[in-house]
Amino acid sequence: MLNWLQRFFSPRPAAYRPVTPPQPRRVVMTAACVAALRPALAPETARGHEGIVYLLGQTDGLTSIALSVFRPVARTTRGSFHVDTVAMRQVVEAANAHGLQVVGQLHTHPGEAFHSDGDVAGALIRFGGFVSVVLPEYGKHLPDFTGAAIYMFSGVDRRWVDLTAADVSVLPERLS
Repeated sequence: MLNWLQRFFSPRPAAYRPVTPPQPRRVVMTAACVAALRPALAPETARGHEGIVYLLGQTDGLTSIALSVFRPVARTTRGSFHVDTVAMRQVVEAANAHGLQVVGQLHTHPGEAFHSDGDVAGALIRFGGFVSVVLPEYGKHLPDFTGAAIYMFSGVDRRWVDLTAADVSVLPERLS
């Protein structure tokens, strides 16, 4: 009995459980991809309409790398855009033809940037690492992302996670 009491009241080693901090979410874009944004959005910007492009690249769910921009056929207005299923199929086919994924969408707003209810409902592609970027003032500040609303979809939590412009990096034209 004394043995049992001693074992019962003696300190036990703590159970080991490794604790790892959550990994940061990042968006990496090539300089060519960023340079292609302004011309791709220019027709809608000139008309005072929202513009939409899709980002093609690769993602592992935490880091999304955008290599290229695809401008879909879209119906646009001053405050909205719509990409139908035929146009969306063309986006996916273009990505697949080059061994890429559709890793994000980037669209513009007339004023400040935020994920509107329509943006959330209209973001039909949702998987871990998918990026949604909203640029203010029809993207007139490009290539600067200041004022942009940047989100990444978390496949684990099934929700949009806020990112900042600091979470977006642009690769230089040439890597040495």
